[in-house]
Amino acid sequence: MTLILVTSLESHIRDKALDSLVASMPNAMVVRHDLLEGERVLRRVSRGTASLERYEIPLEHGCLTCTVRLDVLPTVTRILDSLPEDVIVGLPPSVNADMVLEYLQPQLALRGKVLDSICLALDPAALEDQMWDSRTLWQAGLSSVEEDDRTAGEFLVKEIAWADTSLMLEGLFAHLFESEAPGCQSGGGLFLRGTQLLTEMGPHLAVTHPDEDLVLATYEPDSARRRASPGAIILRDAAETSDGVEDTAQGREFTTVQLHAERPLHPGRLKDALHRMAEGCVWLRGTFWIGSAPETKMVLGGAGPFVWLESQGKWGAETARTHIALTSDSNDASELAEILGSCELSDAEILRSPHTFEDALRLTDLS
Repeated sequence: MTLILVTSLESHIRDKALDSLVASMPNAMVVRHDLLEGERVLRRVSRGTASLERYEIPLEHGCLTCTVRLDVLPTVTRILDSLPEDVIVGLPPSVNADMVLEYLQPQLALRGKVLDSICLALDPAALEDQMWDSRTLWQAGLSSVEEDDRTAGEFLVKEIAWADTSLMLEGLFAHLFESEAPGCQSGGGLFLRGTQLLTEMGPHLAVTHPDEDLVLATYEPDSARRRASPGAIILRDAAETSDGVEDTAQGREFTTVQLHAERPLHPGRLKDALHRMAEGCVWLRGTFWIGSAPETKMVLGGAGPFVWLESQGKWGAETARTHIALTSDSNDASELAEILGSCELSDAEILRSPHTFEDALRLTDLS
């Protein structure tokens, strides 16, 4: 038996991905859920292309967690118990895979079954715009939950980390406008640019293009958790220069620069530098060692127009240091390294008490 989760930001893309999988697994049971307005869930179950169930279920609370806990999980476990065949689960659009795994993994363990693959379905021609979209998922019409204040970029960064496979699919715009949207078609400029961005953000992914045979990678829980941990830096194989900055001279539109600092950073100078380093970056991540809170591991995150810091507690046995990665189509590695270097504490500043630094980053609020 093979069990596959399909995650996506858009229902149209998710359904196209399910159709592609069914073409390769014609006898598979397919489960798909959609969270509708009015706190309702639409559940559809099919074997291959033959519909078996279609129900609308009202929820007391129309939130994502209730959808997963009260209908997605019971439906999937019921099917797993009744049929030893292949099962493909199309998650509700904008529902993160790890939210489902929290409930599903214990049930799989009880049954002696494993999850074989997590497939992220997306339209690469829309990826860059989605990463830069400042609207919430609800404002963008991608979630029916008004309180859902995540952005598309936040969702995608998380799903890229958890997934092992990505299915590249032409979006609704390409089909509606056809010849008027040549860049959005498979092989078009926007499609290829988005695909390259995806491989930069998810170098671990097995990427399948529309005209290629479907190849699924294997879901490895420990690797997925490491990738998804706050501040984790996972890069594609590439030569690195002696100062630790990744070599970007490979003709790629999007590149990633790694930056290191062995001394603590001045909070005030870092606050000013963050604006300059983040400018134009589609994705930021890593850890900071900050002079005003030297015992605290501060994690950097950023998707499109939003950048955030969060505390991960004490450094503990881990060596305190700054290590960040910036992904952009306009990186200047030398300039970025110089900017970060200007934030390091001088010899005189290192001798000062941490409490004498102004809390310019408001780290006390994050502790």
